Amino acid sequence: VSRSERKLPSIVIVITGKADDDKAKRACEQKIRELQLRHVSFFLTFLPYEDYIKLLGSADLGISLHNSSSKKDLPMKVVDMFGCLLPVCAKDYDCLNELVENNVTGLTFNAVSYTHLRAHETPE
Repeated sequence: VSRSERKLPSIVIVITGKADDDKAKRACEQKIRELQLRHVSFFLTFLPYEDYIKLLGSADLGISLHNSSSKKDLPMKVVDMFGCLLPVCAKDYDCLNELVENNVTGLTFNAVSYTHLRAHETPE
């Protein structure tokens, strides 16, 4: 069966962030358009805390892309995810292991470019 004939599940990705960061939101929307992903829907939103917690409670996976400029602060969103018993994948940096222990309390990863991933796709 060729790749194009396979039935892939739909993925819904909800990206939350600061309500006042319009520049970052526009850059993210542009990147999403460039990816031209099929079977993937994106929603960029800012939610009140009560709704944010409900969203986490209904999710299958939490992903934290937090990056500490000081390398000393921890992503509180990961704490929220843990509180909702949500599996966590988090971008790794110096002190993250104080909160997310790789392969124990979650998974950590280093940034990998989409181009790098595409270069390793299996051809049809």
